[in-house]
Amino acid sequence: MTDKPYRKNVGIVVFNAQGRAIVGERVEFPGSWQFPQGGIDEGEDYLAAAERELYEEIGVKDATYVGEYKDWLDYDFPNFLNLHAELQKFKGQTQKWILYYWDHPIEDCTLDHFEREFISIKYMDLLEIPKLVVDFKKPAYEKFVPFFFTLVQNYIADLKK
Repeated sequence: MTDKPYRKNVGIVVFNAQGRAIVGERVEFPGSWQFPQGGIDEGEDYLAAAERELYEEIGVKDATYVGEYKDWLDYDFPNFLNLHAELQKFKGQTQKWILYYWDHPIEDCTLDHFEREFISIKYMDLLEIPKLVVDFKKPAYEKFVPFFFTLVQNYIADLKK
């Protein structure tokens, strides 16, 4: 049992007009795909953090906010992770998940504005992604992805009106 706190973090789902979401193959977990995410700085609003992380991780600056998952979702860092010193202070992460619309080709993204976290990125069917994320993140993905799927479908239906 650990008394370490959870690190505040924001997760970001970006989808296009076809309802497909941007996922990245993590540098440290080749073959595993996940959504962009990142820490919330001291005193930073989680929506500001989401916009900053979108730019730092995938180079997106002009996405449209659509919604968010109501709860913060936690996951623990597994023992096998080789965490850098800053993350070793934490038990895991507590995440606020945000949904954005951005209808551009994947080639408009750039992966090296800050510290490169993804080997590559692509658009993928939203409901497929929980099957491809690392195991310790699956429970969180299985909660927010179905909720976001409904928001995505509604948003796309409204675009077609």
